[in-house]
Order: sequence, then structure tokens, then C-alpha cells
Amino acid sequence: MSRRISQSALVVGSLGILINTTDAIGTGRLEPHDAFPALVALGAGGELLKERRPRAAKGLHALASVLVVVAGSVAGARAWASLSRGTTYDWLDLGLGILVVLYIAVGAGQLLASLSRRASKSRMNAHAPNE
Repeated sequence: MSRRISQSALVVGSLGILINTTDAIGTGRLEPHDAFPALVALGAGGELLKERRPRAAKGLHALASVLVVVAGSVAGARAWASLSRGTTYDWLDLGLGILVVLYIAVGAGQLLASLSRRASKSRMNAHAPNE
């Protein structure tokens, strides 16, 4: 992503955070979708820091991933509960919950694959003749 786009996304995400914070204070209720401007800001901040501070960028991306999982889980759980009770529910929240489940499954699969490759590599190194 270009630097200009990342800077623009950071500004838009920050404005969204301010708007959603004001809305949450006014209504007294924080909705799961209110977390997504923060997700945009964290992702853009991570992209801007990638070259200069790679560890900080990884931390921001990890925090954004946690935010996606938490907000999506809350939204999906509410929608699933409404669906199972037979009351009205939001299709967007239900879809978001399903996407979060898939996101978690893909992340777990990548982690298991990485651990498997690491274990295989250490076994190969253990059996390699020392020169």
C-alpha cells in the first residue's frame, strides 16, 4: 500500500474513531461495528511503521487482528442468539460472525502449518551429519 493511501486511511480511521466515540457517549451504547474505524487506523499505522519499526508494525497488526476477532465475535454471537430465539437479527452481523470463524480457522491452520514446518526442520537438522 502506498504511503499516501496509508496516511489517508489513518486520517479517515481517526475521524471514524472520534465520530463513533461521540456516538457511543451520546447513546450510551457501544456497538461491535464501532470498532472498525479503529481497525482501519491500526492497519494503516502498521503499514506506515513497517519499514522504520517492524516490531511495532507487527504489534499493531496483531492488535488489529484481535480487534477483528472480538468485534466480529460479539456481533456474530448477538445475531446467532437472535436467530436461535426467532427474533429479528441483522444479516450483516451474522455474516460478520461467520467470517470471523473462518478468519480464526485460517489463522489456526497457518499456525499449525508453521509449527509443523518448524518441527520438521528441527528433525532434519537433528539427523543431518555434523561437518
